[in-house]
Amino acid sequence: MIKTIIKDTLALVAITLVAAVCLSFVHELTAPTIEAAEADERTASYREVFPDAADFRSPDGAEAVCGTLPVDGVTIGEALFAVDSEGNIIGCVVSSTSANGYVGDITLSVGIDLSNTITGMKVTSMSESPGFGSHCQDEEFQEQFKGISGKVAYSSSGKSQPNEIDMISGATFTTSAVTDAVNGALAFADELLGGADQYETEHTD
Repeated sequence: MIKTIIKDTLALVAITLVAAVCLSFVHELTAPTIEAAEADERTASYREVFPDAADFRSPDGAEAVCGTLPVDGVTIGEALFAVDSEGNIIGCVVSSTSANGYVGDITLSVGIDLSNTITGMKVTSMSESPGFGSHCQDEEFQEQFKGISGKVAYSSSGKSQPNEIDMISGATFTTSAVTDAVNGALAFADELLGGADQYETEHTD
């Protein structure tokens, strides 16, 4: 009896180890493909949120600005200058994540022009509740952010100010998290675009 239990236990341990090795191997094989797909999706979202940009260019030293974000729970994953057909900087696009969603992280892309006005916003990743927080990906909700300049606020009783958006019904946490991520992107862009002239001077041939 005891020998049988030990034998079965060892067999289960061996199967678990083999499965773990296989999963690790599959992850190593698929990780580059997944990362490339995510990068392509992110680039596509940048073109959606800043349609007037001819191209996007990586700024120097952008990482150094991440620590100055005034919005709790918000991190910046990527930031690029938006440039016109002649290479002039006309704004930036920012990939911003809030950890304050109802279920988990919410990641979005924001386009911001030189006057710190939002040219577009798109939620690129979220796991919020279906029928409630998931509505943060609805076009009607996302379109509200376009044209807002300065810190964004949300209202549960109908927006009454130029910088306000209507919250998602029954999803206060989600609305707050999205707003936080957008405000974090705006704060980051304000720092980044403040050095745009210097960047252009240093990178002009």
